[in-house]
Amino acid sequence: MNFYKFIIARLNGRDIEKDFDYYLGLVKKDIAGFIIFGGELNAVRRGINELQKEADKRLIIASDLEQGLGQQLEGGTLFPPAMAVASAIKKDSSRFTVHSSQFRLLRKTFKAIAIEARYASINTIFAPVLDINTNPSNPIISTRAFGEDTESVSFFGCEMIKTFQSHGITACGKHFPGHGDTETDSHIKLPKIKKDIKALSKTELAPFRNAVKAGVKMIMMGHLNVPALDSSGIPVSLSQKAVSYLRKNLGFKGIVITDAMNMAGIGRYSEEEASLMALNAGVDILLHPTNPDSVVSYLRKKDAGCRIRAARVKKAKTQPLIPDFGENKRLAEKITRMAIKIDGQLKSLRNPLLIILIDDADRKGKTLYAELKSRYCSLKYLHFRQGEDLKLDSTKGRELIVAVFSGIRAWKGGASHWLLKCITELKDKAEIFISFGSPYLIDRVGNDAARIYAHWDSEAAQKAVAEVIMQG
Repeated sequence: MNFYKFIIARLNGRDIEKDFDYYLGLVKKDIAGFIIFGGELNAVRRGINELQKEADKRLIIASDLEQGLGQQLEGGTLFPPAMAVASAIKKDSSRFTVHSSQFRLLRKTFKAIAIEARYASINTIFAPVLDINTNPSNPIISTRAFGEDTESVSFFGCEMIKTFQSHGITACGKHFPGHGDTETDSHIKLPKIKKDIKALSKTELAPFRNAVKAGVKMIMMGHLNVPALDSSGIPVSLSQKAVSYLRKNLGFKGIVITDAMNMAGIGRYSEEEASLMALNAGVDILLHPTNPDSVVSYLRKKDAGCRIRAARVKKAKTQPLIPDFGENKRLAEKITRMAIKIDGQLKSLRNPLLIILIDDADRKGKTLYAELKSRYCSLKYLHFRQGEDLKLDSTKGRELIVAVFSGIRAWKGGASHWLLKCITELKDKAEIFISFGSPYLIDRVGNDAARIYAHWDSEAAQKAVAEVIMQG
């Protein structure tokens, strides 16, 4: 048996020309496809098209584009995260209906993501995130989720699925059966979901159930320990009982794929052992093993008798639409502005001091400072990065604006203890707190401070927040 056809391998877009022969070699071995990370749009597009020409069947070309093509490829549009999109769309909470103008805007956004992906020759997007972010301390889902309730996640997830798939993109709902109620990043360690099957069915499983009804073509199994589905403690991504539940109880007939096999969430198993377990469990595709050749060699030695269905289709000529990147950028900026939420009363400022807290590697906040400086000539700012002591000697007589930059990123493990400590130290001293990331980070501050939720840290988000403050 040729096990390459059950593997999606990593493709580093920045190296696609340099390493083209390696990727071509995998194609000739009948690899199922590739997951794209990084690179320049046109270079990646050319390389993918060349690889597709050499393939007997259409390659699955996938990528994590929860926020659009710009999340991975230079030249694509980067949209706000899911929670920001949901925040921007006005809803009637009593009936969970969306105003017609907002509904059109939502579909326009999802359509733009699909068309840009198609243009890049990507045919599969690992989205929507169908996790319900019920745990404020969740280090890896957070703003990637559409919300904290079943209705929001189901509604937005199903709209994304239908829009993607109506424009030639295979949508992949993730991370079954739900990664929202955890405090562990499955990139780092295997999380455990302690709910019983009744509670799971009522909450976590509902968006997946609705996604199946909406016709989703692919579902990703999370690296999660869910005793309600399999009491043995193995990750559901490797569990025959969990895959069977998805198939039989939810009626899913599409492609079942694992989360990335290079994640520590596979538990105590090696990637090779986990790959064998996943295939024998009934999973169709193994995603992103570190070394596809090593996995295939192991599977051949074990003479695996896998219950696997063909996950690829015959080639078909499609003519991608040419995206309007300028219009899509304006659309992303509009959604960003609409997503801004304010809790509390913004007061008029006379002599503000901007304090920037950041626990990521990049230096951020320059755009926010520049925008505010145009209004407040005397504005000064203090910039503190991971591990630095707060030095606030010059705050007397000034109104403090605290801007928190902390991205949601794989392997990070959530906001740092340093950042949480800084927020606690400042919670009763600031006039305004801003979160350019997880909204939960500033929920703990004092009630006297106004809170602004931007959901992400783009230049557009910083400009929108500055505008809100200056209008206060």
